[in-house]
Amino acid sequence: MSRTSASAPPLQNWIARTGGLAGKVMDSARAAAATLWTTGRLFADDQGLSWASAIGLYLFLSVPPFIVAMAYVGGLFFPEAQAEEFIIEQVSKYLPAQQGLLDAVMTNKPREAAGGALSLAFLLFSGSRAFAAMTSAVNVMWRRVDRLTFWRRQALRVGMLLVTLVLAGLAALAESAVGTLFEGGASSDELWLLDWQLVPSLLLGAFLLVAYKLLPREPVSWAHAALGALVATIGIRLSQAAVGWLSETGRFSTPYGDLADIALMATWALVVGVIILFGAALVAVLDGKRPIDGEADERFTRRGS
Repeated sequence: MSRTSASAPPLQNWIARTGGLAGKVMDSARAAAATLWTTGRLFADDQGLSWASAIGLYLFLSVPPFIVAMAYVGGLFFPEAQAEEFIIEQVSKYLPAQQGLLDAVMTNKPREAAGGALSLAFLLFSGSRAFAAMTSAVNVMWRRVDRLTFWRRQALRVGMLLVTLVLAGLAALAESAVGTLFEGGASSDELWLLDWQLVPSLLLGAFLLVAYKLLPREPVSWAHAALGALVATIGIRLSQAAVGWLSETGRFSTPYGDLADIALMATWALVVGVIILFGAALVAVLDGKRPIDGEADERFTRRGS
């Protein structure tokens, strides 16, 4: 047997394996593109932008009272100034807002214990409106909003509020751990990456994972919920950086003047609403819970009409 004929089969096998791998990569890329295309089309069919605007509006209105309520609760267990500083710092990790705007929110924090409980209940109710809007909007992506009763919506609203409080506690533990790491001699770049990027992204991903798993009125795969949460978390963090860059360059100051920070927050809330709802649509598509296109308009038609 000649050397050429002996070496030909291994070369052919390598080419075949390489070609097979490239084919699998192309097939996966086409499948991913088709899934994203279907998600975008169904997001539009379900009036996703309008529902995302509702999430953004209630998110914009919910953040200030929620910050005040959390600071008040923290002040019951820790020094008031320390609690306020912690809450503002944690919120700053998720918002492209200026520090002064968040500081101004604290001016109307309850001071007297007699009215504190009532004020706290009202603030938590106001601060959880975004969860109620998210619950309805996410179920629209599954086209199961008709099965979402008033009491179930309120229960899910309270549940997501409790999840947020638990994640806030985990953020406090992470803050303590980061402080210990700083004392151990970690560099400022490492601390920034850990405290302002990695930990907030993990907590945000955990929140979205729970939301995509529990809010729909249909059973949802943990794997699909995790994938949707991953895509939405990356999208939110990247858009946060982009909107923050627009703020730093003064793009909002030119048309809005003194209202630039408020316009920035409103824009940011809308962007977050779109990304969260697109992630919900992606999970719905992956989970196979979508009816055929012919049923797209039935959900918005009154029965008996």
